[in-house]
Amino acid sequence: MRLFLNTCGVVIIIFSLVWFATHNAQTVSVQIYPSKAFELPVWSLIFAPFLVGVVIGNLLDVIQRLKLHREVKKLRQACQNVTARK
Repeated sequence: MRLFLNTCGVVIIIFSLVWFATHNAQTVSVQIYPSKAFELPVWSLIFAPFLVGVVIGNLLDVIQRLKLHREVKKLRQACQNVTARK
């Protein structure tokens, strides 16, 4: 049931993003340097920072999971050492 609800949530989010992108197709000029200007759609300027945030958040989550995995491994070894001594 949880997989079904997660899938429904993802599908709703994807449809919302597609709807938003199709309704915000206007282009805007982004000027990084005085001589460099880019014409980009509005939706890309909104989604780009969002995607960067998702990627950074996932990387931080992976780092935290690796640290926790090492800690669990150390604790398991400590438990095995204690039970082996008895």
